Amino acid sequence: MYGGDVAVAAFAARLPDVRITSKKVMKDCLVAYLAVGWTGHVPDACRHRQLHLPQRYGRLMWGWPNRFVSRMREADTRVIVVNGSGGFSEGFDDADDVDAIPAGWTGGVWTNRIDVVAPLLGR
Repeated sequence: MYGGDVAVAAFAARLPDVRITSKKVMKDCLVAYLAVGWTGHVPDACRHRQLHLPQRYGRLMWGWPNRFVSRMREADTRVIVVNGSGGFSEGFDDADDVDAIPAGWTGGVWTNRIDVVAPLLGR
């Protein structure tokens, strides 16, 4: 579940088993990870979340791309890569966009055109 900070916090308080994300959740997790990720530690702020990480910022994360995704997966967090700088619903929607997905990517991919992208990814 994702959305505005206040709504997501209220949702998470009532349904703590659902993975959530918001701007605040992302910032709390990723800033903490930037500080300690080089050690392999995943901060509590990153546990049981869903991260919609803009592709252009992913390279800043320790272990990007596959070690980062693996660490987050071990912390029960899904990593969804979104296109560009992560503007509203900025997805990987055509062949040129798909070429920008990191090689060997094992996380999720945000798209608004599954009909176009799925065949390109062999799915």
